[in-house]
Amino acid sequence: MKHSSAMRKLVTIFLFCTSLYAQSVFEPETSTIYDYLHRLSIKGIIEFNDEIKPVPRTLLAQKLEELNLHQSELTEIEKDELSFYKKEFFPEMDLIKKDTSQLIKDKIVFLNFSQHAGFRVFLYHDNNFTLNFDPVLGLSFKKAYSETQRHRWNGVSAYGYYKKSLGFSLYIKDNEEQGFFIDRTKSFTPETGINLSKETENTIEYAEVHGTVSFTWDWGALSFGKDFFQLGSGRAGQIILSNKAPSFPFIRLDFQPVPWFRFFYFHGWLYSNLLDSSSIRYTPVPDRLNLSQIEKYIAAHIISFYPLENLSLSLGESMVYSDKIEYLYLIPVMFFRLADHYLAKKDMNSGDNAQLFMNAAYKNYQFKTKVYGTLFIDELSVSNLLEGGNLSAIGFTLGINLADPFIKNSEFTVEYSRLNPFVYMNSNDAQTFTSHGYQLGHWIGSNSDQVYFSYSQKILRGLSLKLQGEYIRKGQQELPIQQYQLPYPEFLFGSRKNQENGSAELSYEVFHQLFGKIFYKYSYTTDEEPLRTPDYMIGVNHSFGISIAYGL
Repeated sequence: MKHSSAMRKLVTIFLFCTSLYAQSVFEPETSTIYDYLHRLSIKGIIEFNDEIKPVPRTLLAQKLEELNLHQSELTEIEKDELSFYKKEFFPEMDLIKKDTSQLIKDKIVFLNFSQHAGFRVFLYHDNNFTLNFDPVLGLSFKKAYSETQRHRWNGVSAYGYYKKSLGFSLYIKDNEEQGFFIDRTKSFTPETGINLSKETENTIEYAEVHGTVSFTWDWGALSFGKDFFQLGSGRAGQIILSNKAPSFPFIRLDFQPVPWFRFFYFHGWLYSNLLDSSSIRYTPVPDRLNLSQIEKYIAAHIISFYPLENLSLSLGESMVYSDKIEYLYLIPVMFFRLADHYLAKKDMNSGDNAQLFMNAAYKNYQFKTKVYGTLFIDELSVSNLLEGGNLSAIGFTLGINLADPFIKNSEFTVEYSRLNPFVYMNSNDAQTFTSHGYQLGHWIGSNSDQVYFSYSQKILRGLSLKLQGEYIRKGQQELPIQQYQLPYPEFLFGSRKNQENGSAELSYEVFHQLFGKIFYKYSYTTDEEPLRTPDYMIGVNHSFGISIAYGL
């Protein structure tokens, strides 16, 4: 590398000390900049850790500022992408300038191209206040299962900053899908689960809404919002937390006093889908009852260490509990597992549902390679293990990423994930690792595994081709009582579902927020369990389509 490791470390520390948490607005986890910075970090050009997403836009802007010092190490396409993202993150790059007298003042862009910010529908930016507004519009047509399916969406997206302590964001999206064979449950797919607002024979409608307000200081941030978290290094899915379940409300604390140490905590309000019978009340309107669901919550915290610029180690735990807020779980540094012992009644099944997890990633800059792994422990009995028993409800992911393995501007990934029986489950149905009926972790669910590979190739700035393939095995749906019976069920026990998927996608980000996509997917599915998989999905299926969208 043309720049020494020590120099990169000094630059990272300098940028960190100047403005890491200046005005936190979190960039959605679907943003293309994550893949860009991830690939460059594998090549050793910058240091970037993405085991916890989303991250603040100001942090991403700092990474772009670092890349200005490494232009000689970038390919021509990477240089073009850097120029593009510098315009995308222009407000943040302006805000993190150490000399505030150099801030561009009173800048308004309305339905126009700006020299500094590229195309914007609306952007106002000065040294006190920033507001960016975009519509969210999209239309997709897909030929699948011998019919044409349509998906349209519309909404708004906005974010902004006030001075040096307040950041805010809002995202609203209304969806309508049409087709007799559309996926109405989205249960066995990486797509985010939905909460239907309207349903007819050939149409479903549902909405998405996210919003966050963040208060920041030099070494941390406190946020209140409703959004997604992705925890873990998985590329085909995250076994700790993913965007499979609909987003939920939360309070979030980020604390990073030095570059090599980070603490992350959140407390979330989940959706149990369980009726609280004590809440049933009659109303003056006949046959119209007032009902409430059982309250359900999650608390989690992670400690991450970065002892070397190419090594990250994370250890954390989470707790899913129900019925009422427990203030012990609102203490960010509390050891939740011992707090559960304190709260539980002796000789009663009153404990909460605890999970432990670890994540590690190592990058070999010489071979442009990243090796990573995640371990998720939903339930582990040490005494049972010492007696030769099963590891119980454990899941793990192992993977490897290669940057520029065959051709420049490319990335190759191979990944394996396995989730043993009873992962994400619990004997108390109000404390399962789910929200709105969807698991909070990996979308394949328990008693299953997945082999995944992908190859992506940048053709031009914003234009990329991605090829993906996967093979998934899933056993029968477990019953909670089976976890407490002997013999203990083996991995993939019961009726088997096998699924092979292959896809090709050509996508183009024309300019700010304008996306076009052409895609094809092949699937072959067999299922020994009746009614688990709709008949039209069984066997060989081909689908292809096109979409155009403005807004993420």
